[in-house]
Amino acid sequence: MANKALNIETLLQLKELETGYSGGKNPVVISRRIETSLALGQFVAILGPNGAGKSTLMKTILGHLAPLSGEVLWKGQPLHQMSVKQVARCMSAVLTDKIDDRYLTAMDVVSTGRYPYGSLTGRLTQEDRQIISSSMKSTGVTHLSERRFFSLSDGEKQKTMIARALAQNTPLICLDEPTAFIDSPGKVAIMQLLKGLVADKTKTVLLTTHDSELALQFADELWLVGKNHTFEAGTPKSLIENGHINQLFDQEGVIFNPTTLRFESKYFKPEL
Repeated sequence: MANKALNIETLLQLKELETGYSGGKNPVVISRRIETSLALGQFVAILGPNGAGKSTLMKTILGHLAPLSGEVLWKGQPLHQMSVKQVARCMSAVLTDKIDDRYLTAMDVVSTGRYPYGSLTGRLTQEDRQIISSSMKSTGVTHLSERRFFSLSDGEKQKTMIARALAQNTPLICLDEPTAFIDSPGKVAIMQLLKGLVADKTKTVLLTTHDSELALQFADELWLVGKNHTFEAGTPKSLIENGHINQLFDQEGVIFNPTTLRFESKYFKPEL
């Protein structure tokens, strides 16, 4: 369990949270007894193997799934007591859902980030347009403004979606596997971009990933989600030292190297 300094503004609290899917008499429990919090200006990665429940936890935090038990609190207020528009002004989401509309431009996509503040007419104000322009500049996609979104590369799409989250102007940005389907240099570029948003714009970033190397390199704190309903939160350094990182991806013949921050073969070494 992670304890946050009292002088830092706490945005999100998870209290005795149990995540999963309610299926009548037999709910499917994914994670149990999650007790942690998220403060303003943090970069936190939810790390775990495929199928461990990272995305389920993220959907529960966003309010897309109801907790099986326990609570998700936003600045002390239960999330389920907040309206959809209220939640959308607190946290924005970059999910793995695809945008199939072949006519939307990159700027059109970013513009949808302003919907929580929209008028009944749905027209963008001058302030909206300035925020959209600034968001695209911050993520380096201004030159893509008039390009059809479907024609962009995976990396360009992800930066555009991050620009949309920025345009939503929320303290917390949540991302589900933001580096999936992107090449290695692109993965690092996305993580550097997110780290910069935390530093330059005092945003809080919460993302899911199974890429331990990237998470350990960029995150201030890790939330480890294991396949046996386990949850552990702490700094990368503490979780390496106590062996929890190694245990999280426990697999025969594979060991975690704390020097390289990578999982490596126990039996074969690369010839460089």
